[in-house]
Amino acid sequence: MNRASTPDTIELELKLGLRDCDPSRVSDALYSVLGRMIPRHTAVLQNVYFDYKGLLHRAGVAIRTRSVNGSHEMTVKMREPDEGGLSQRREWNFPIDTPSLDYARLEGLDLPVSVVSVIQARLLEVVFENAFERTDWRITEENCDVMMSLDLGSVQVGGRESQVSELELELLSGDVEQLISLGGKVSECLPAFMAVISKAERGDRLIRNANPMDDPIPVTQEHWLYRLSRALDPLSGPAPDEAIRALQAVGDHEAIACYDDGLKRGDLPKGLARWMIMQSLESMNAAS
Repeated sequence: MNRASTPDTIELELKLGLRDCDPSRVSDALYSVLGRMIPRHTAVLQNVYFDYKGLLHRAGVAIRTRSVNGSHEMTVKMREPDEGGLSQRREWNFPIDTPSLDYARLEGLDLPVSVVSVIQARLLEVVFENAFERTDWRITEENCDVMMSLDLGSVQVGGRESQVSELELELLSGDVEQLISLGGKVSECLPAFMAVISKAERGDRLIRNANPMDDPIPVTQEHWLYRLSRALDPLSGPAPDEAIRALQAVGDHEAIACYDDGLKRGDLPKGLARWMIMQSLESMNAAS
C-alpha cells in the first residue's frame, strides 16, 4: 500500500485475505466496528513489476510502476521472506512522468549489492502486470490514523491467473496497538484469514508455476502458520486438507477445537484471522 509519500519510509501494515467480499460488505463491517459510516473512494490501478531472472525476488526486493488516472509512480520495497501478522518493510515511492523505470532514482537507493549490479547494467525487464480495483477508507481515531484498502482483481502471467482479494490496513501515524485492534475487530466481521502472499510473490509463483503446497514442509510453528495462510489462499486451490494439517501442526489445541470443523468444510471460521495475527505477533516478539 502506498502513501503519497517521500522516499525511505517504513510501511507498517496488516493484510487480510478475504472471500466473497465487495466494498459494501467491508463498509458494513467498518460500521459494525466503529458505529459510523466511513467514506470510501475507488480507483483502478495498473501495476507493472520488474525483475531479472528472479534475482530481485530472491533478494527480497520488489520494483514496480503504478498508474492511476493518468498519474504514475515508481515503488521499491524491501521485504522479508515471510511476512505474517504485522509486516514492516522499507519502501520508497517516486512520482514519474511515464510508466517507465527511473534508473537514476534506483541507483541512489540502499539495496543489496546483487540488485544494484542489475540496476547499473540496466537489465531489469517486465516480468508481469496486474490490474485491480482499489477501494480506500481513511480511518481517523484518537492516536491512530489508518488507511484501509480493499484490492480486488487478479495477477496474470501467460495463461495462468491468480485472484486478488486483499484487505490491507496501513498505519499512517499513531499507535500500532490500535492498528492491530482495528484489524482484529474488522476481521471478525468478514470471512478472512491472515494473508502472507504479496502480489510480487503471486506473480513470481505464476511465472515458475510453483504451487505453495509444493514448498518444503515447515520445521517451526511460525512457518506452519504461514503455510496455513498459503493453504487458504486461492493460489493453492485453496487446499482445506493442507490447512487442517498446518493448523494442527501449530499445536494450539484451543484453536484446533474452534476452527478445525470449519476448515474441513472449506470455510473461513469467525475469529480465525485474529487468531492467526496474534500467533504471528507472538512469534515475532519471541524472536526479537
